[in-house]
Amino acid sequence: MSVICDSGILRMIDDGLVDFKRSEIDPLTLRLQVNPNTMDLSLGKFVRWPKYSENPVIFGKSYDAEEFWELRRIDPEVGILLEPGDIFLGCSREFLRIPKDVCGQVFTKSSLGRVFINHMMAGVIDAGFEGTITLELKNEGKHTIILPYGARVVQIQFNRLEAIPEKDYSQRINRYQGQIQPEPAREERL
Repeated sequence: MSVICDSGILRMIDDGLVDFKRSEIDPLTLRLQVNPNTMDLSLGKFVRWPKYSENPVIFGKSYDAEEFWELRRIDPEVGILLEPGDIFLGCSREFLRIPKDVCGQVFTKSSLGRVFINHMMAGVIDAGFEGTITLELKNEGKHTIILPYGARVVQIQFNRLEAIPEKDYSQRINRYQGQIQPEPAREERL
């Protein structure tokens, strides 16, 4: 595997890496988000805020997401307020179409880390995945932070695979293909 640099990312954008009809971003703005070896992803308009429940989530099993998560729309004029310890699921404004010979990994932007907002590192994006990227964010600091709608919160690094997989994400039993909102964990299926 090798990391794809800015010129390669720009070629992937030209080849359809981002579906602009399903994204909340325009091509010119996206091109400005390309870095030497990553591309910034920005915070979309929907978040899932955790709700208190006395029932446990059993990982890998089906559960009623509405019992545990409230879907909210971010007010573009206000953003989302995070008190110390707050967590939420966000999503990228960018609807990605990952090529069949590429995978991605999502990292917290260093400037966000410097105010102690952490992306929880559930960030491997498989070859053949299509959709917005769910972001698991937490305020690890001691200050209240406002994240504006559209803020560049994470960066994705693309890696070229040694070969095209026998079955990419779209050809497997997948749980998140085509997602457009932040998605809580879904049932494991064999």
